[in-house]
Amino acid sequence: MAARIASGKPTKPREATAAALRPRLRALRAAMSATERAVADARIAGLLQGRIHDYLAAAPRGGRRVVLSAFWPIGDEPDLRPALRAWARDDRLELTLPVILTKAAPLEFRAWTPDTPMAPGAYGIPEPQSTGPRTPDIVLVPTLGYTVDGDRIGYGGGYYDRTLAALRQGGHETLALGIAYACGRLAPDVHVPEPHDMRLDAIITEEGCIPGPHTTDQGATPATP
Repeated sequence: MAARIASGKPTKPREATAAALRPRLRALRAAMSATERAVADARIAGLLQGRIHDYLAAAPRGGRRVVLSAFWPIGDEPDLRPALRAWARDDRLELTLPVILTKAAPLEFRAWTPDTPMAPGAYGIPEPQSTGPRTPDIVLVPTLGYTVDGDRIGYGGGYYDRTLAALRQGGHETLALGIAYACGRLAPDVHVPEPHDMRLDAIITEEGCIPGPHTTDQGATPATP
């Protein structure tokens, strides 16, 4: 159990910090074979398609397209690019990708289609060129580790935490969906989030949606430090 301070709020033992957990989480993800990764990516895309369909059916749009922010995969991240190309043909959706304009600041989201010119941005990640900013209704958040409560471990830059905080403080009801492999699931009490960490609305993995009213927990294998 996490240590506690006088205020009653949990403090983190060193092994529970995100920085301490990242190497193990990266190793677990890197150990997946190409076949395992391809199967997992297809399952994630299918589950995500269902979640987006439910959102489109439930959200009042008034004829406006729903702005969906995805991400361009780097390293061992789930690769949703085939799904993005399919979603680009859905006239109910406007796809965007994140752009880093300033380090240690919120992300900007720019419209993307398969024909949009791209160029490497910060950290060498391809970014859309010559399109204006958009405010996303749904943000797909690349996620290295996660808990059943929706707490996320990313890569340490804090970009998505700052972005989600800015969107929520601005009154935007943005749906934040973490995209992860199931091997990134953290056992209870392993990770205690920082005060600035923004909780996700759900995490989509190849094993299902966590949390959520229809989540099943069978077959999940938590990662341990």
